Order: sequence, then C-alpha cells, then structure tokens
Amino acid sequence: MSKSTRSRRRARSVAALAGSVTALSLLLTACGGGKSDSAKSATAADTAGITAAKTAAETYRTAPTSIGVTKPVGKPIPTGKTIVNIGAGPGGLGTIIMQNEMAKAVGLLGWKLKFIQPQAPTPQLFQQALDQAIALHPDAVLINTVEVAPVANQLAKLKAAHIPVISNTAPDPSGGPIVMQIYGVDALGQLATAIADKILADMGKPGTIGIADIQGYTIINRYVEVFKREIGKRCPSCELVTTAVSAASLGTTAGSDITNFVRAHSGMDALFVGYDGMGTNLFSAARSAGVTLPKTYSLAPAPASIPSLADGQLTASAAFDQGEEGWRTLDALARVFTGQTDSALEQDAKYPRPMVWSKSFGNVPAKPSGNTFPDVVENYRDQYKKLWGK
Repeated sequence: MSKSTRSRRRARSVAALAGSVTALSLLLTACGGGKSDSAKSATAADTAGITAAKTAAETYRTAPTSIGVTKPVGKPIPTGKTIVNIGAGPGGLGTIIMQNEMAKAVGLLGWKLKFIQPQAPTPQLFQQALDQAIALHPDAVLINTVEVAPVANQLAKLKAAHIPVISNTAPDPSGGPIVMQIYGVDALGQLATAIADKILADMGKPGTIGIADIQGYTIINRYVEVFKREIGKRCPSCELVTTAVSAASLGTTAGSDITNFVRAHSGMDALFVGYDGMGTNLFSAARSAGVTLPKTYSLAPAPASIPSLADGQLTASAAFDQGEEGWRTLDALARVFTGQTDSALEQDAKYPRPMVWSKSFGNVPAKPSGNTFPDVVENYRDQYKKLWGK
C-alpha cells in the first residue's frame, strides 16, 4: 500500500469521526441532553458580587426563631367577630393552607371564619366573591393576591361600611382602601433576593440564568423584577433569559412549557421558577421530553415539591410559610379591633428573616401530610398565643 493511499484513508477516517461527533453534538443539543459552554469571563464586579452572594446565602441556611412580632396586643380582644376570607382560586394552594391554619386559630379568639373561593383568579370572579362577602355583613374581609384596582368599587363599599380589609401577598401598599398589606412586594422581594443569592453562590461564576415568570399575577411579576435586580447587582456579566407561562397552564402544560423554554436555551446554567406551583410537573415533563434541566430553583415551595428538594431535583427554594401568615393576619385584626391599627402596621407587616431549603444545606424538612406546610418558625403558634394572652 502506498504512503499516499494510507494518508487518504486516514483522512477519510478522521473526517467520518468528526462528522459522527458533530452529528452526536447536534442531537444532544436538540434533545437538551448537552450543555453548551456558556462560561463568561468574570469582571472584578462579578467576583466581588458573587463572593457577597455566597456570604449572604449562608445566612439563609438556618431558620429564624422569632415571628418578628414582639409587642403583645395588650387589650381585651373582642369575641363574636365574623371574618370572610377570599381565596386566590383553586390553584392558590398557599391561601388554602393559610385558611386551614386560620380555621384552627379563630376558636382561640372566639371568632367565626367564612371562606369564599373563586373558581379562577379573574377580576370578575374576585368582584363576585367580594359582593358575596359584602352581603354577609362581616366584621372584616381578607383578600389574597388580588390587586386593588379591579375590585375598587367593592373595596369602597366595604370602607363606607367601616369594614376593614386586610390584603395578603398582593402588590398594593398599605393604605387607601386596604388597612394593610401583609407580605407584599417588600416581603416577597426578600425571598426573591435570597434565592438569587443562593443561585449565584452555587454557580460561582457568571453564566446564563433562565427565569420562568407567569402571566396575570402582578405580585409574582414584581418580585421576579426584584430577583433580576439582585442578579444584575451581584453579577453584571450574568445573562438573564425569561419566559412567562399562562396562569391557565398551572397543573396542565406549565411543566412542558418550561421544558421547551429550557430546550431553546441549551446553555442555561440555572433555572428560576418564579412561583413553585408552576413547576409541579416540570421534572416529569423534562424526563418525558428527554431534556436535562440545569440546577433548578423556586420560591414558595408547595408541599408536593419537598420530596424534589430532598432528592436534589429541585436544587433550592425560598420557603414561604403561609400557614404562619394566617396567624399573623389574625394578629393584625386583633390589633385593628382593639383600636391599634398603627401597632398592626408596625408589627405585622414586617417579614422575618428569609430561609432557603436545599439538600446542599441539609435542612429540607419532611414532607407534610395533606394541605399543610412545614413550620419555618418552629413554635410560631405559641408565640402568637402569648401575644394574645391565650
């Protein structure tokens, strides 16, 4: 065999091997099984910011021991009150958990609690729910996740009737038609900041972060913006790519929608699911599609997500205890009913220090049963009872 013939055969073999490798790489990229090199050079600002994020993330490893409310009500709390709580729709599991905890607590205060659950989180159905509440002539009304503007007429009627309204986890500030906002953008923004720091701490260098936002929930959109600002402040060279799933996709196609988003950005280093409820079927959808997810993070984990945290599929989540929020809301009402609205605004609107659950932190709780949530502050019920003199 001539030297030139051997050279031509070696060239053909190398070309065939290169073609096979190229085809395999394209196949892996198309299926989401490969991860392109998205490494970015770190600037001095990136290095300093990520170092600060690592330090901050460590503070979220342990649970707060205090609910943050320290001043007792200090006056006899009137009994016989009727409270109407408007839910956030069947998909709003957090408000269901909150309702269940309030149902346990109202008996201590001698109050009655009625629950009105809209069939979907639409302005029209929230308006109808509030009209039902007004017809019941309650002593107070609670609203959840709903903005003030679409229900302004109903809120005006309640204010004219001197019926206080407390809002939970919504974007509007305290004041005007609502007595106070409990756990609004300021509070949830702290959780968004905490999970942003955890993501940067885990990445350790600049990269691409995917964000799954949701349409129609302004409070989520607002704290996602806080998340983006924290990433931008700590890591100017990080790239953010965003999608927004529809509220109607929760529990149906949301997992597939987010999976397709990840597939379209194969170089993603981390994925932030802005509302954990969007990701309840994410991992099964990704497996079915043959897509390898990057490290995945969320805010306000649902009870069903806790096993995924324990086994590391869900890398970390900022815990949001809406059961405790229910007790906090009743504490605020106890102060309002005793003429201490300023005390409620001072005490109950504050958020305790955030906590992040992660397998890497070794702090993931056991999965709870039913529509309950693991306590973030271990003995929060006893702390509220003490404030009420119970």
